[in-house]
Amino acid sequence: MKKQLLLVFFIISSISLYCQKEANFWYFGKNAGLDFNSGAPISLQDGLLSTDEGCSSISDENGNLLFYSDGIKVWTKNHELMKYSDGSLANNLEGNPSSSQSGLIVPNPEDKNIYYIFTVGTDFIPFNATYPSNPGFNFYTINISKGNGGEIIAGPVNLSDGRDFQWSEKVTAVQGSNCTEIWILSIVQNTFYAYKIDKNGVDANNPVTSFSSYSLIDKRGYLKVSPDGTKVALADFTNDGRGRLVLYDFDNTTGKVASNRLVLTNGPVDGSPYGVEFSQQSRKLYTSLYHESSGSFRIFQYDLLDANILQTKTQIHQEPGYRGALQLAPNGKIYASIPDKSYLGIIENPEEDASNVIFTSNAVDLGGATSSQGLPPFIQSFFAPVKLVNLSNNEVLNNNNQVFCIGNSYTIEPEKNNPSDTYTWLKDGVKVANTRSLTIDNTNFGSGLYEIKIESATECKKTYTGQVQIYFEPKPTINKIDTYIQCDFDSNPLDGFTSFNLELLEPLLVNDFTDISIAFFEISDVNYSTPLNKNNYVNSVATNHSITVKVTNNTTQCYKTEIVDLQVNPTGLTSYTDEYICELDQNASNPNAKFSIGTGDSFFDFSLKTQQIISNSGGVLSEATHDFEYYRTANDASLQINQILPPYEDDLFTNNSDVYVRISNKGVTSCEAVGNFKIFVEEIPVPQGNLNDIILCVDNPRLNPQPHTVPLNADTGNPNDTYKWYLNGNLLSGETAAIHTANTGGEYKVEAYRKYPNISEDCMGYNTFFVKESNQALIINVQSVDDQDNPDGNKIQILIEGIGDYEYALNSTNLSDFVKDEENLSYTFTDIPPGLNAISIRDRNGCGIVTSNKISTVYFQRHFTPNGDGHFDTWKVLGVDNDYYDVVKVQIFNRFGKLINEITDKNHSGWNGVYNGTILPSNDYWYNAELIDSNGKIRKKTGHFSLLRK
Repeated sequence: MKKQLLLVFFIISSISLYCQKEANFWYFGKNAGLDFNSGAPISLQDGLLSTDEGCSSISDENGNLLFYSDGIKVWTKNHELMKYSDGSLANNLEGNPSSSQSGLIVPNPEDKNIYYIFTVGTDFIPFNATYPSNPGFNFYTINISKGNGGEIIAGPVNLSDGRDFQWSEKVTAVQGSNCTEIWILSIVQNTFYAYKIDKNGVDANNPVTSFSSYSLIDKRGYLKVSPDGTKVALADFTNDGRGRLVLYDFDNTTGKVASNRLVLTNGPVDGSPYGVEFSQQSRKLYTSLYHESSGSFRIFQYDLLDANILQTKTQIHQEPGYRGALQLAPNGKIYASIPDKSYLGIIENPEEDASNVIFTSNAVDLGGATSSQGLPPFIQSFFAPVKLVNLSNNEVLNNNNQVFCIGNSYTIEPEKNNPSDTYTWLKDGVKVANTRSLTIDNTNFGSGLYEIKIESATECKKTYTGQVQIYFEPKPTINKIDTYIQCDFDSNPLDGFTSFNLELLEPLLVNDFTDISIAFFEISDVNYSTPLNKNNYVNSVATNHSITVKVTNNTTQCYKTEIVDLQVNPTGLTSYTDEYICELDQNASNPNAKFSIGTGDSFFDFSLKTQQIISNSGGVLSEATHDFEYYRTANDASLQINQILPPYEDDLFTNNSDVYVRISNKGVTSCEAVGNFKIFVEEIPVPQGNLNDIILCVDNPRLNPQPHTVPLNADTGNPNDTYKWYLNGNLLSGETAAIHTANTGGEYKVEAYRKYPNISEDCMGYNTFFVKESNQALIINVQSVDDQDNPDGNKIQILIEGIGDYEYALNSTNLSDFVKDEENLSYTFTDIPPGLNAISIRDRNGCGIVTSNKISTVYFQRHFTPNGDGHFDTWKVLGVDNDYYDVVKVQIFNRFGKLINEITDKNHSGWNGVYNGTILPSNDYWYNAELIDSNGKIRKKTGHFSLLRK
């Protein structure tokens, strides 16, 4: 809860003022205004100023509005047009509503009634306007004690050095090296002009000129000096993106701009820069850019403290919009204007690194008014606070809200030191001291807003202020702990030096680790500059030694210290009995694994070792009084790191691994004894196996009992190993040999067991054999089909039985002639030639070939052409010239039924178309055929055929 309250407090206190109040009133844009007197800006609706870009306003040192201007007109605090001394209205100054910094108001350093308005014009003349075309760089003198809110008593005075038309739209101002001088700075092309302002006014005749190797491409964009007066940044805005952001060094004593310019943006890639602003502490630089191709408004940050400023360029914001200004405010925030918005954006914490910067886009509601491109610039020195420092470390306190620690005393004072000045300290608005230094703690003043007011005794008679919010926070709590006793079991166990793991003490020293850090130091390190190696600290003094622990709250940085005592006990290593374990099976977690694979490592149940050590201690040790910790190395045991913890299945050991045991008194950081032993990992046996099918050829039909067998050899090579055999998951009783004779198919698993003398249970490995039964085919049926009209249509279909994998061949037993079909137990051959045919069936598993009986196929010719070409020159019955048929009788008739030929010899060459020496003509002829096979089966056939003469 305290941290939450602290965070809220920081946010609230971040609005506290750090500067004079001359910049507390802003008028800008289209009748927009802001009042910063309460810290956070309050929207105003009383302003009469309406401008596209340039504007300026000024208040007195108490934050009361004096007057404001757009560089053309001047309005008093009563929102009336100011007049010249001759009574004419101040509505024709040499500024321009389209000039980036049309007007800038600067007070005389010593005369509180005299102010100056510096104007810069532009080439652009609005429609129907009477403004001159770039009248250059001019100034006017105003006396606020005259008239009703001030009069312009002199001007314009031209400072353009004869270069009116070339002059830029840029002007800025900063205090000189003391409060009696102010520098007004502007630029034309590649030349800076700095004019000194002192009690005598503007030294218009003696400008300090500085030449730059960078020459302006355009006139537009802002010019700013850093609040500390050391840097100058200009934005050279161009429509085509060629413009650049350029940074220079500045000497606020001489008014010289150094020639060491640094170009910070990259043309169209980044966008064209327009607005420029420094953070209050002059540590960060910001620029706003218009990126034409994306139509977006962008903001970049640069770190001016970095050795390579350009490398720190970081984009912190982008949104749709045109070019707009950036302006530092009295509250230390930077405000951003984008044209035609009803709000302003805010860089909430400009001093932070880019990664931590917070930009709020619509942060300030303008109450119905709208923004334009410009915001009112001021003398940048208005925003340079009096720096308050902590004398103990010279840290500047203004940069952040400060957290001090309860119980400590702090002395703070301003950097500004003039013995003749008057110093007044206030805490929460109440005066507490009139000294330059102020010593505070949580009891005398405590938390609050501390402010110093310094009344300058010099001729400028100014009042300077500086503020810092201080909040006192408690230090962390540290528990007092017992001496940390460590066993000395390194390479020299008697020298009194050993390694300590100080991290083990942290949970004893601190109850709540939230947002704290813990470090250890030698007692002699009073500045806490060299933290000790917490996880491997070797005591610097033998045997008994003390160190300092420092516990720091990371948010508040408050810390507390305590002394920690260390003690080294000389100790030798005790040797314990070595342990032997079987290696693990890599496939143990796979229920479908068919064989084991030794991993070469295994785990050990150290709870068994603890019981063994206790049993052998003679009652000295017990788990109730002692802690037993196991480690892989002596160094780990000493530092108590990488402890072996249950479940022990997570810690695997290879053969001949060392283990160290540390025995400590329970509940305290002490070491009573240390010892070690080895773990030996024994190999599991590796039986042979075969995951490919081993074929067992059986009879077809299968005999019972089945007489055929195949040997399964699982021999591990170790004659002392024993075996168990399983068939399809069932133990084969009595089968314990390395070789098993299998007489049936199935999955055979073999387990091999090996006994080791130091392991109570045998180590086991396993493997698998697959036995597959097969046999020759048994022919069930053969069916032949004659196609009497087409010999190519003849076919034979065979049907078999068996458990093999079969393939088929016609009239061959050559392996290359066998073919396989989708149907394993049947096959159909087509295009069977006439005559006798046989089918052979082969078991692809190697159990043999069987061949069918001869099958007769005959064909009665449909025609013949007796022309001597060797093709169908005669007519006959094909396929009968073999032993299958005993009798063949064929009679041939003409169409009138006259017998013209008869064939009774099965080997007859056939009828040649001649009858009684006469060549018969082409015609259809008829036949009667009778075939008798060797079994006496008669086949009769009647039909006709054609004799064709060609």
